[in-house]
Amino acid sequence: MSVRHVARRVAASVAATAAAGTFAALAFTSPASAAGPASGSIVPNAAQPVAPFAANTPFDSGQNINVVIPVNSAFASPDNSTAKKVVECAAPNGVVPTLSSACDGLTIQGPTVVAAADGHFTLTSYTVYALPDSVSLGEGAGGPVCGNTLATECILYVGDDYNDFTKPHLWSQPFLINANGNDLGANPGDGTPEVPMAIILPASAMGLLGAAVLIRRRRKTARAA
Repeated sequence: MSVRHVARRVAASVAATAAAGTFAALAFTSPASAAGPASGSIVPNAAQPVAPFAANTPFDSGQNINVVIPVNSAFASPDNSTAKKVVECAAPNGVVPTLSSACDGLTIQGPTVVAAADGHFTLTSYTVYALPDSVSLGEGAGGPVCGNTLATECILYVGDDYNDFTKPHLWSQPFLINANGNDLGANPGDGTPEVPMAIILPASAMGLLGAAVLIRRRRKTARAA
């Protein structure tokens, strides 16, 4: 994975987290925004790791996460009466799937969820897998691929019927999953790419430099006073 690509994904992750906070703030402070995301939208931070987990690392196959859907217009009444299904789908390079064949029906896990009247709900303990998965799902080669590279990014379909994208649905943020051969999820992450030292060190150096400049300016100001 190139440093440029990782940097892009890290920046996207930070932006997604900020957007998620914006969604929450709007939902509580502005009645006009109560409609929320429309059908077909990506919901930032919908696929949430459960503590403890290592930040800036992919999910681990077999890891349990929470699927958190905020207030939205896709599932609001009267559609909230239809049980929602969560399915893993392939989303290479973070591109939302356009065909149901990109989704793995074996990853549907019960019980399904009925949304509140405003469309929001939380599904706890949803298990994510690196796909294809032979350990828990008994899959062979072929079908959707979800892994730990940008070319094998994954995404969650959340909606009425993953075989029909014209029906109300939402998407999680794209994420990565490490295969481990046992589906124990023993090394849980947050689904994001690992940040290489090539990015961390320059960023740290810039932070230290900025602090040094600030201190120097304050000393000059104090002396002038």
